[in-house]
Amino acid sequence: MEKSINYLHLPKVIQNHNRLDVLLALRGFACLMVVIIHCAPPRNVLIYQNYDLTWLIFSHGAVAVWIFFCLSGYLMGKAFYTERYSSDVTGVINFWRNRVLRIFPLYYFAILILSIFVYPDVLKFENWGYLLRVCTFTYHPYVGSQPIAFNDVFWSLSTEMQFYIFVPFIYNLSKSLIFQQKQVIAAAILIILVAFFIKSLCWLTFSHQINYQMGYAFKYWYTPIFNNIDVFLSGFLVNALIQYCKSKSSTINNKIHPQIFINKKYIAIILMILLYLFTAHHLYHQELWGLPNRPGGWRTMTTIFIFQPLTAIITSFFIFTFESDNYHIYTKNEKLSFAAILKNPLRILEVFGNLSYGVYIWHMPILLRIYAIFSSDIHIEAFYNRLVATLTLSVLLATVTYYLVELPATKFKKNHSFSN
Repeated sequence: MEKSINYLHLPKVIQNHNRLDVLLALRGFACLMVVIIHCAPPRNVLIYQNYDLTWLIFSHGAVAVWIFFCLSGYLMGKAFYTERYSSDVTGVINFWRNRVLRIFPLYYFAILILSIFVYPDVLKFENWGYLLRVCTFTYHPYVGSQPIAFNDVFWSLSTEMQFYIFVPFIYNLSKSLIFQQKQVIAAAILIILVAFFIKSLCWLTFSHQINYQMGYAFKYWYTPIFNNIDVFLSGFLVNALIQYCKSKSSTINNKIHPQIFINKKYIAIILMILLYLFTAHHLYHQELWGLPNRPGGWRTMTTIFIFQPLTAIITSFFIFTFESDNYHIYTKNEKLSFAAILKNPLRILEVFGNLSYGVYIWHMPILLRIYAIFSSDIHIEAFYNRLVATLTLSVLLATVTYYLVELPATKFKKNHSFSN
């Protein structure tokens, strides 16, 4: 029998590149999707030969967030699978410490600035309980009698932080269950089925509230960690799938047509584009204006039961195709600079990816302040003006906070921990 190879312990080769960080570009694209839909694109404004093409600008914000979650699942898993962190107590503490240093500084700086200048009512004594929920990553907008509609996008950061708590335990469990049985794909299918059961249980329990009150759809359906766990874990298991495929590379290569193997990256890009088009079309024609008590909403059955696992599968395939080749190689990419972009213009996409956390944090309060300014009898003109202004101001503010808040915090991070 052929002896299996442990790719975790192969020597890592340092290579110099000036290539596009595709995952960073995907993160920027997902952030752009969120900003576009939050700027409220109008209906029936892009008509060509009596066919309404307006749906092209109705990017599905939920799909964008699930792309974020899948990317996060993969990158957090990779931190352990590539032994950047050990799975003992020291490694786990360092992992959590670095996650805190990545998320907390900008998050709490934004809470401070927004509480003073955008949502000052949150500082009133009667609203301190609400502020406490924002500060402790237990925030859910739109539910109950909320005193203030604080920055809506903070909910996803709460879900992210909850996932980070479980990552080390998931990794240790995956090592004992998956690598012995070599059933990575089966594990992914099982996770999706379990998540389907959890979502079905939520649906049966709160079907009336979910259907008729968007706030409850948000609380019980869209935001909970356990209703998003299949997306996180699909990305997480890409790490195990890459290692499994590496150990069986000769068998897999014999079964896959060479041309398909060569073009898999193009297939992944096409699938991601089709995901955008399919979900945007559905959002425009079937989801908005779907709930009886509001002008817009979800058809939640399709969104959660179909689009969520579909996004997880396509994003995981995208990650797999672009990461599998260099997974066990330390690549020293040329630092992003004007000179690097001149040599590889595609790397300009990384700029927005690097700023995406700040743009995601700042765009909603900025949009709240400028929305009334950009009104027009021509609805598409108002939308374009809002979008350009929001992106411009968000990028500027994100750039400032990137250099003043995010980068200084990275100096305190411990990049790895190898404990025997």
